[in-house]
Amino acid sequence: MAFNRTRVAAQMATEPTSEPRARRPGRLAARRAGNPITDASEHLVNRQLVAAALGRLTQEHRDVLRECYFRGSSVATAAYALEITPDMVKARAYYALRALRLAIEELEGVQ
Repeated sequence: MAFNRTRVAAQMATEPTSEPRARRPGRLAARRAGNPITDASEHLVNRQLVAAALGRLTQEHRDVLRECYFRGSSVATAAYALEITPDMVKARAYYALRALRLAIEELEGVQ
């Protein structure tokens, strides 16, 4: 059976389920009702913990994490921005995440 783009587009335009899920009335309220609001201080403590742990990383590791995770760059884009090879981006990201995890565990032990 051939793929008919016109039929699919027409079906998507006319079906009530074709709206994005976030825009359906009542959906967000139902989701929030099921999940109690957590304490905001826990989020703040986690944020400060990650910031402190990032401070313990080398500049190269912070740069790779910033490009790949905070900016959402692809490996190729991060490699171009950092002027290193894509393989180096992958390696640094791997070791940066390991170092970050270790730093967070050390800081949690201090608190």
